[in-house]
Amino acid sequence: MPRKPRVDIAGFHHVLNRGVNRENIFLCDEDKREFLRILDATRLVYNLTVHAFCVMDNHYHLLLETHRDNLSLAVRQINSKYAVYLNKKLNRVGPLWQGRFKSWYVFDERYLWVLIRYIEYNPIKANLVERVGEYPYVSTWFLVNDSESELLAGSLLDCTDCADLLEPHGADSSMLSDLKKAKYRKQADAFERRQARLLPDYFRKDDLPSRNAAIVSACKDGYGQSQIARYLGLSAVAISRIVANERAKAEQFERMKVKGLFWSYSQDIRYDVAKEALLIETVLKYADMDEIKILFSLFGKRRVKHVWTGQIKNDGRFKKLNYFLARIFFDIDAEAEDFERVTHDRADKLRLLAGQN
Repeated sequence: MPRKPRVDIAGFHHVLNRGVNRENIFLCDEDKREFLRILDATRLVYNLTVHAFCVMDNHYHLLLETHRDNLSLAVRQINSKYAVYLNKKLNRVGPLWQGRFKSWYVFDERYLWVLIRYIEYNPIKANLVERVGEYPYVSTWFLVNDSESELLAGSLLDCTDCADLLEPHGADSSMLSDLKKAKYRKQADAFERRQARLLPDYFRKDDLPSRNAAIVSACKDGYGQSQIARYLGLSAVAISRIVANERAKAEQFERMKVKGLFWSYSQDIRYDVAKEALLIETVLKYADMDEIKILFSLFGKRRVKHVWTGQIKNDGRFKKLNYFLARIFFDIDAEAEDFERVTHDRADKLRLLAGQN
């Protein structure tokens, strides 16, 4: 199968490359500093703006802005210079990189900031540090330590209030994955995301699982939050909160999946509005108190209570849990004995069917 042609035009690009066989290629602090020195030299030669970077042990992420159509030339220079440095240092031969570098064209502002958060959170995801900016080979280290860097001259991190990046919540990797897979088209000398559906189509009453789900779907397909706000007659702040809330639901779903609580589902399963009840039921049954509190903040008491009443309340296996939820979360003046008499409806039906055979 032929390789997908690389978008090499001037603009913002996410660049990623790994060591061959995913082996470590940045073996010490000196190696990481040398890579950043090479990046800085290449920036000057090829007129690049480095907006964000992260150098891990076996790979790197860069957010580069090119001002000419020279991305491939610039990144090949970076990779080649570093390969020469490390091969000479270790007296090794053979390829250093896993293959040709990967790159994605960043076609709108929303994609840009999701990507920056993703890059900055890489050391946290790898359990190297606990907070953004603590790892010395990521761009926000300079922000946190109030240290100037020629490498980041003119970057968004250098010119913008980036306090949101330092908030203690993770980047949305699933959203970034959706954005990477997006289809876009060339318009004049720029690329824009292809929007296959008109905005009103997302909010048709006969095809509307929920308004919030429709908002998220429209955002994923490239519509701006301000566009959606104007169409729905809502404020941009309201749309932003809805998107953030739905993102938090998806993140909680991912945490439950990682813990193996969706034992009968594929690892490819992802959150959508149809799995809302599944998430609520799973968190109530098996998650810890912190996750239950998050659940109530995301869905509200009414929605959680509706799922609890329909899926858990009448299940005799969870009588202690039901008593706890009733008293603490639903303000029901119940006694433990009220749930002692509850039977497991599904088991009763199975026993009834077995007796008829």
